[in-house]
Amino acid sequence: MERSILAGKIISEIKITTLADDEYGIWDDIVQRSPQATVFHQLNWLKIIEKHTQSKLYLFVGSLGNQTIAAIPFFYRKQGIFKTLSSPLGGSMVQNLGPIFPDYESLKQNKREFYFREFCKELNEFLVKKIKPNFISITTSPNLLDARPFIWTGYEVNPKYNYVQNITNLDIIWHGFKKQLRKNIEKAEHEGFIIDQVGLEGYQFIIESLSQRLHQQEIGFPASKEYLLDIFNAYYPGNLEIFIAKINGVPMTGIVVTKFRNTLSIWIGATQTELKGIYPVDLLQWKIIEWGNKNGYEKCEILGANIPSISYFKSRYNFDLEIYYSVQKLRGIYRIINILRSIVR
Repeated sequence: MERSILAGKIISEIKITTLADDEYGIWDDIVQRSPQATVFHQLNWLKIIEKHTQSKLYLFVGSLGNQTIAAIPFFYRKQGIFKTLSSPLGGSMVQNLGPIFPDYESLKQNKREFYFREFCKELNEFLVKKIKPNFISITTSPNLLDARPFIWTGYEVNPKYNYVQNITNLDIIWHGFKKQLRKNIEKAEHEGFIIDQVGLEGYQFIIESLSQRLHQQEIGFPASKEYLLDIFNAYYPGNLEIFIAKINGVPMTGIVVTKFRNTLSIWIGATQTELKGIYPVDLLQWKIIEWGNKNGYEKCEILGANIPSISYFKSRYNFDLEIYYSVQKLRGIYRIINILRSIVR
């Protein structure tokens, strides 16, 4: 029985709990069984974020009897009187996180909606009573298309986008590219650029190149180098590949790719060079797609299609859009301050 009646009101029987340290094995099982889970949902990645961000990791689980029906990781911070919960946390270079639902694909639509709706409602009530956050921020994974339960629970919801494509047929991919993109790829290869798969040295080169590029734009680097080194040590080569574009043996640019299940994701890097008329990043991404196809991956994601100038660059690959959601809720004094700021503006 999924719901019961008490004093004339229908109430949910979904229970929210927080996993203790000795229950973390449960989390790995939930991630394994959830189609919405990303590489970033893995416990070790979450613990590394916690270690380097002065935050506290909470793993919330929703259960119906003995059945786990949903879960979400949150990072808690308290700054002065303000309490925030984030999934993911800014400064972790993680784009998508949010709730996951074990065995979701085997459920009928009414079960999917019931589990999501009731989990969202019960979680919200649990957070308000136990933690009392002033600000809740969630960015969902792309494999969760339904955002209505967040809206029904009082969250502000905004759509966001990545690019994604099936890469099992390279001929279709190549001829789908914009004509100028194909020319850029062929020219970079003709000029002598080669693509190498490398390890730690290449990984550090990509991080440093990205750091320098952001510095030129007067933007601070979003994460600590120590954090990224821990990620490399924990996830290379199992979930990371590092590709470098070189000419005459000199590295010019590179990309770090995450690997999870059947999908490659262009994660960090892809800094443009100052070579006029030559675009090694275009060759680099094409070679990554070729490598993914050769190694049995079905999909390739190009993360982040939410800024006009960047989306123009990425849309040349003719990948499909995939949607995810930015979900936020302001409470208490945090909400009042935000309203006052809006009035001032």
